[in-house]
Amino acid sequence: MFEAYCGYVYTIVFNRLRSVAAREDIEECVCDVFADVYCYYDPGKNVSGGMSGFIGTIARRKAAALYKSIISGAETVSIDDESAQQLSSEQDVERETAANEQCRIILGKIAGLSEPDSTIIIQKYYYGRSAAEIAGMVKLTPENIRVRSGRAVKKLKEMLEKEDISL
Repeated sequence: MFEAYCGYVYTIVFNRLRSVAAREDIEECVCDVFADVYCYYDPGKNVSGGMSGFIGTIARRKAAALYKSIISGAETVSIDDESAQQLSSEQDVERETAANEQCRIILGKIAGLSEPDSTIIIQKYYYGRSAAEIAGMVKLTPENIRVRSGRAVKKLKEMLEKEDISL
């Protein structure tokens, strides 16, 4: 199973964590995904989406959890840390300002999508919820959520390309 799905899991985890995690953290997350698969997979239970859907869901959730823990840890600085008292360099301020502006534009474009597309995008990519969880929120089937999500992402990319933003 590991050989068959390792590349798939690594791609999911890498895409989510590439901007915040070290290679070792990504590889450890991949191992954690397979550990969870072995612990929680019940062969007697019919899983919608098959084995790849089951593994993909675990991979997305593990990566999202690690992403959130890394981000929240990055914002916490000890008062006693001498480096915390140093001012950020001008480049850091400029980079952070540009990133904040880009986030503002992206969120504005997401808000500009029709409903339930904007809700689907926010729930899926910001909160890391599965299609089944989102389906319960917006009263659609998980299959419809996956299709609408793909279309919404395509539409969002087109909108962002007009702003010279690429994801």
